[in-house]
Amino acid sequence: MPVPVTGGPTGGKRVLFGMWDVRVRDYREFAEETKRAWPKPNFEQTDVHPAVNVSWLDAKAFCEWLTRKERAAGKLGADEEYRLPSDHEWSCAVGIGDREDAKASPADKNTEIADVFPWGKRWPPPNDVGNYDSKLKVDDYEFTSPVGSFAANKYGLYDMGGNVWQWCGDLKNSSDTWLRVRRGGGWANNREAGLLSSCRGDGRPPDRYDDVGFRCVLVISGG
Repeated sequence: MPVPVTGGPTGGKRVLFGMWDVRVRDYREFAEETKRAWPKPNFEQTDVHPAVNVSWLDAKAFCEWLTRKERAAGKLGADEEYRLPSDHEWSCAVGIGDREDAKASPADKNTEIADVFPWGKRWPPPNDVGNYDSKLKVDDYEFTSPVGSFAANKYGLYDMGGNVWQWCGDLKNSSDTWLRVRRGGGWANNREAGLLSSCRGDGRPPDRYDDVGFRCVLVISGG
């Protein structure tokens, strides 16, 4: 789905976001073909739940694999590729990119825009706006939910808040060489600050979590 990006290296270009997180069935094909380790979570999932226990390195490798696959099939040009969204692109997709400095580090922007959530400005969240911790009592899912279970945002993107955190390509802090950004919150989150659209989580590139997944973006050549 096209997302208008203002500022940053892709400002004004045609940036397409996956409409939902990469699903179990999508990631399984990659894991089986590449024989990549993929530990299962301690809860049941179907083919249409978001893939979890996927590290940043795994997610990056998936994007590279999908790029090779679609180039070979003639679906992508030589200068087009799938990748993880940048932190700023993700902000634009959740609707706050025009209120942030695209050049600032994700750490500097963490929770800086108060009272703005993926569903609006109301706290606590109203019912059925996303899959969050059961303590909030806003949905019927204990763990992950099938993608597309809740309404899409104005760009047609599902689960930009809740269900699973999403890896981004960026380092959390410009002075760090290790921690990578994750956005959006997940099924285990219930803190107000942690559910802000401007919240930035982080994780080590090799680590896998049962509440973290990812979605791909594609920048169209000449767009």
